[in-house]
Amino acid sequence: MKEWSLCQMFSLPMAMARTFLRNWTEALQLPVERHLNTFEEYGNLFGAAIPITLARAIRSRQVEDDALVVLGGFAHAGDFAGAVAVRWHGGRG
Repeated sequence: MKEWSLCQMFSLPMAMARTFLRNWTEALQLPVERHLNTFEEYGNLFGAAIPITLARAIRSRQVEDDALVVLGGFAHAGDFAGAVAVRWHGGRG
């Protein structure tokens, strides 16, 4: 398995509130600029937050090929959470 570094890692959370974003940022121990989200612009987008934020990150070239992208979601006032890390390849339109 290929090694990754913090400079290759981004997080794209689906968050219901700023508290979740802050806790997620602190837990991953990544620089703030590596946490991409659209919460401030659009509020809670529910399940659409991850694909919308990922599309924005790809268009703006924040996420480059071979980056490790952590996608995370929360539900039921934070009682449930899930995350997946994917190695990003392609996706430019």
